Order: sequence, then structure tokens, then C-alpha cells
Amino acid sequence: MVVLANLSGFDGSPESMRNWQLEYGAEIGRAIVNFEGPIVFCVVSRYHGGAFVVFSKSLNVNLEVAALEGSYASVIGGAPAAAVVFAREVRQQALADSRIAQLTEALENAGGSDRAHLQAKYDQMYKAVLAQHRKNLARKFDAVHTVHRAMEVGSIDTVISVQSLRPYLIDAVERGVARENNNELLSVSR
Repeated sequence: MVVLANLSGFDGSPESMRNWQLEYGAEIGRAIVNFEGPIVFCVVSRYHGGAFVVFSKSLNVNLEVAALEGSYASVIGGAPAAAVVFAREVRQQALADSRIAQLTEALENAGGSDRAHLQAKYDQMYKAVLAQHRKNLARKFDAVHTVHRAMEVGSIDTVISVQSLRPYLIDAVERGVARENNNELLSVSR
């Protein structure tokens, strides 16, 4: 089996449960565990969330995992990490931003109609600054959680170039089939 993956995965959120993503993810996991034969899994863009867990060599030793250079692999992607895991840090960075600090000071000293105008300006600026800091943190997170890092920790076997994708897949399938044939010969000879 060959899987070319661009998977954001699934999580345990109520939304994932309502859309049956968790149920289907469990079914995929069960299929990976029970599959007999070689599995070649190649990340072509991203590989996050439950997909990172389901397509794991710990579930099936016949799984070979590769990734294209420049793709991403982690339990959570940069954008969700910035929005959820590091939400407090991002909020603190936004509040410490000089643009927000200046508007906060101006708001404290304003009164009447000036205050209402400044509050609207603050609200608009805060949203923009918060989004900018989330984007920056997400970019940093994704820069760290590359497929090369996933390879270092054993989640991915190899990182390949786009040009070598087809030859790699052919070779990986042939190696997997040869390994299966050798295992069958060994079990028959015992």
C-alpha cells in the first residue's frame, strides 16, 4: 500500500467528534494495525494531529515513512499551536507590543468621545497585532518542527527530494514485497 499524505489529522475536539473524524481516524488506525504487507507512507506537504499517531511504525512494523523536503510533521501544526497551546504567550506579546502599549496609555488618559474613538482603534489594532504575533509564533514553530526533526526522533525514516519521489516509491514497494517474501519463506522453513 502506498499513501501520499497531506494530512492535518484529527483531534478530540467536539467538532471532530460531530464530523466523525475521530471515529474514522480510529478506523484508519485499526486498518494500519491489521494490514498485512508493506506500507509506504510519504508526506508530501503536512502531517499533523492524529494522523501523526495513526501512521506510526509502532502500529505496524511494515510501515516505511518518508517525507518530501520542505514538508512538515508534528503532533500539532504551527497555526493551531500558536492559537491554542501558546495562546497566553501570544497574548502577552501582543499586549507588550509598542502599538498596543501606546493605545493603552492613551485610553487611560482619554475621556468622553475621545475614549470611544480610541477604544474602537484599540480593538481594531489589538486584533491585527494579535494575528501578527500568532503568525510569527506559528512560523517559528513550523521552522522547528520540520520533517528533518521528525526523522531525528524516529518518526520518519527518510527525507527525499521531489525529483526522487517516484524512484523512491518504486524501490520502497519492491523492498517491502521482498521483505514479505523473505518472511514467508522463513515461516515456511520453520
